[in-house]
Amino acid sequence: MKSLHATELSSEFPRHEPTGPGVLAQFEQLETWLIAEALPFQQAHARAHAGFHERTDTHGVPVDMPRRARVSARQLYSFSRLMAEGFEPQTCAPLAAHARDFFLAEHLGADGSVRPLAGGPDQFDLYDVAFSLFALAAADPRIIARDEAHAHATRVRQWLEAGWRNDVGGFEEAMPRRLPLRSNPHMHMLEACLEWERVQPEDTEFVRLADEIAMLCLSRFCATETGALCEVFDGSWAPLVGETCVIEPGHQYEWGWLLMRWGQMRGRKDATEAGGGLIDLAENHGLNAGGLAGTSLHADLSPADMLARLWPQTERIKAWALRARLTTDPVERQRAEVIAAEATAGLMLFFDHPMRGAWWENISEGGGAQPDNTRTSSFYHIVAAYAELRQLARLVAGRRQGWGTWHVEP
Repeated sequence: MKSLHATELSSEFPRHEPTGPGVLAQFEQLETWLIAEALPFQQAHARAHAGFHERTDTHGVPVDMPRRARVSARQLYSFSRLMAEGFEPQTCAPLAAHARDFFLAEHLGADGSVRPLAGGPDQFDLYDVAFSLFALAAADPRIIARDEAHAHATRVRQWLEAGWRNDVGGFEEAMPRRLPLRSNPHMHMLEACLEWERVQPEDTEFVRLADEIAMLCLSRFCATETGALCEVFDGSWAPLVGETCVIEPGHQYEWGWLLMRWGQMRGRKDATEAGGGLIDLAENHGLNAGGLAGTSLHADLSPADMLARLWPQTERIKAWALRARLTTDPVERQRAEVIAAEATAGLMLFFDHPMRGAWWENISEGGGAQPDNTRTSSFYHIVAAYAELRQLARLVAGRRQGWGTWHVEP
């Protein structure tokens, strides 16, 4: 594929405490790693005879584990998205088709039901349902025809809404009811609905559901004392307090990214401002001593667990890359670009692994990698960050070349 030309950030606007290469240079490094190392690793070590291995050890040897719907769905998204971004189809298409075949055969029922574990019982997991809808929307039409994907997704949505509705809004975790309710799977449900709106805007049912979840977040999901996005709730969507109230910096970034997208699409300034507030909260309270996004905060936003997991770094990239594209303030734009570049540099630390193309899942606050298996499910996070960063890199490259203002897609 043709890569964007790597240059440093423009000096047209004041920098925000620059500490390393700019957006374009960091983007090039991430893209090079994906092409030269990550895709070969996925082909050689993550791909199984059927589906994908859940984890591989530090030598690239698969770990025997049950196969989850969310992994096949995430792999279908990842390779489809890379195809859409211009990666060689002869590399990505077979991997996407392999994920498709296993996902449709093992996890998707004819009635729209989603089986969380391949070969397992017909149970319900809202998280797996959300990723199934997301993968069907993101699937490249060369892998699943759009009409077929939409028909599958419609059955899944109807099955979900018929069986697991919450009276206040959103969905239950189980029937009979199991508490607490969680915001996390709703975050991915919103992501899925926005993806369906992008590829098939005439389906107003996904638009309706996106609006419902976004409004539920704005009205119920944030703590009144701090404004932080909460994780667990009672049956009426009141945040649980005490030791059960854990604030995750990664989810502040991720919900912030989603609310800014939704707010831009709906012309809702309150939503874009709320999204920006969550991003600021994570940036102000959620970074550890090494400058990486930590795992969790206490309810008062004091540090709880500042181990750096891989996925919050990708959400930090997405949040600041989108913010850089949406802002009209040149100083804020420059600040967002620099933070997006620094977040990408932080993510690259996880790729310093003995197996080329694999990654560490955790880095301590002191900067040392925590020996652990590589989770195939994390590839989705990396690809999603790459796709968002690529949009910003194109914008920066265009500005450097004097191409004027690009159309901004939320």
